[in-house]
Amino acid sequence: MTRLALLVLSLLLVACALALVASQYRARELFAELEVAQQETKALEAEGARLRSDLGRAAQPATVEAVARRLGMRAINPDRIVILPAPAPLLQAASGAVPKEPR
Repeated sequence: MTRLALLVLSLLLVACALALVASQYRARELFAELEVAQQETKALEAEGARLRSDLGRAAQPATVEAVARRLGMRAINPDRIVILPAPAPLLQAASGAVPKEPR
């Protein structure tokens, strides 16, 4: 009986040792993945900061004006402004009803 108990305990000890090795291996894999993810996070945060800075510079009125000039745009001339009447509501146009004239 003691030999059987000793054999069972030995098998349990080997199984526990293998489980410990497997769990340590998995922990090291997860730690390596965590390091990679943290490096990606730092890179993305740096890129986000750079993009926010670029957006801030691009939104400056002087930058917008310079780009507009490069594209051949010019300032609005009040003599050339045309105001169009508002279109009839879509429901009236779809039903075929004639819009009423304002009084």
